[in-house]
Amino acid sequence: MTNKKENIRLLISLGLAGVMVAAILWLIGKFSSNLTPSSNSMPISSSEPSLSLPEWMSLGGKILVTADKTADKETGVRAFAANDFATAVTKFQSSLQTNRNDPETLIYLNNAKIGKSPALKVAVIAPIGRTLNEAKELLRGVAQAQDEVNNSGGINGMPLQLQIANVDNIEKLQELDNEFVKDSSLVAVVGFSRNEKIYNERGLVRISLTSPMTQLGENQTQPGQARYVFYASPNRNNFTQALAEYIIKKERRTNVAICQASTQQERSQEIKKQYADLITKAGGKITDIECNLSAPNFRASDFVTKAIADGAEALLLIPRPDKIDSALDVARESQGKLALFGSQLMYGEKVLKFGQGDVKGMVLPVSWHHDANSNARGGNSFANKAAKLWGGQVSPRTATAYDALQVIIAGLEEGSTRQSLQKVLSNPNFSATGATGKIQFSPSGDRLGGVFLVKVEPCESSKSCSSSTGYDFVLVQ
Repeated sequence: MTNKKENIRLLISLGLAGVMVAAILWLIGKFSSNLTPSSNSMPISSSEPSLSLPEWMSLGGKILVTADKTADKETGVRAFAANDFATAVTKFQSSLQTNRNDPETLIYLNNAKIGKSPALKVAVIAPIGRTLNEAKELLRGVAQAQDEVNNSGGINGMPLQLQIANVDNIEKLQELDNEFVKDSSLVAVVGFSRNEKIYNERGLVRISLTSPMTQLGENQTQPGQARYVFYASPNRNNFTQALAEYIIKKERRTNVAICQASTQQERSQEIKKQYADLITKAGGKITDIECNLSAPNFRASDFVTKAIADGAEALLLIPRPDKIDSALDVARESQGKLALFGSQLMYGEKVLKFGQGDVKGMVLPVSWHHDANSNARGGNSFANKAAKLWGGQVSPRTATAYDALQVIIAGLEEGSTRQSLQKVLSNPNFSATGATGKIQFSPSGDRLGGVFLVKVEPCESSKSCSSSTGYDFVLVQ
């Protein structure tokens, strides 16, 4: 009898222990699930600087644009890295007093003001170590958008945090793509990518400043797959078509020599073919003289001589950002004998500064010009605000970057998860207001809308000049 009672007590003890173990495991599981963010939950950053970030990424704890280094900026990033945000704010503000045209510092200032508070985090890819001027133009656009939204109370009360990622070579883009899609605290990415597929597959919104080199309607996802990649600039075909028709129908130059830059022959031929097809369709033809600005043995004088001998009347320059110098060499060798035209990458202060009279009269397509909407929104408020913020006129790249972040901001106001942001942007009725006016997307993710043509002209003494070079890009009416 005694043994029977002891057995009953033992069974009861084991049962109670099992219940207690199950309860403990349930509590541990519930606690862990609250700590681990789901890919479907709102990707809110704690805003605490991550010391584990690669050396080419920063929220404010390191200087990536070393060309804009000041003593106050250096002190500010050290304070930011140490979580001393009050000191970081003061030092970044002082640095901007010294150099108001430094977008990296403005971004770090806004991030420092957030401190450790929850925020919505967006990554920005900038080619700082590859083409610094282009990178700074991009950063000015997103910095201005972040500054405006945070100073107005944030996105539904939540501040916007920007994480800068420096790209100094194409190969690093693949690594960046992999890092971003794994970072559950990121809600979106702004900038160029080498692998668009991974964003659609892993469900992270990315807004690119330029569309891929495809025809209209070819930017398609797999059947049934949600689109996460959108473009803040119209399809490249729009730029090419506008310029091709202008060359042939307005300037009446029917024999065109094309000089492009590429280290990949297939890519080079693809770019040239798109321009050639549209120029031919408009009624012109392309000379047979080959020109690759990236060729190690390239000589501008040889190409120009052969192009003229082949009957060329016009010269179309399509450089990469790192080959603009070579394109300017070609323009210089032309000596006014060939009408000059260029891709949108030729729009920049560097072309005016080093091209001067050699590029006088060159026409190129752009997504935005500060005079394009001079009567809109109270005298083009973006251009006015940008001039006040940065101390001068900004480029189309700055305007497009501003638009890219405005798209994300508008989308996050409707839904602050990755999936809800994608659904908002994919809605055919979605629109946002940016530097270039109304922003909408086609089903393929391309920006709807046209382009503008500008021409390099000497500044008139009786009018203000947005450039300090004596030359400016003037809107072609």
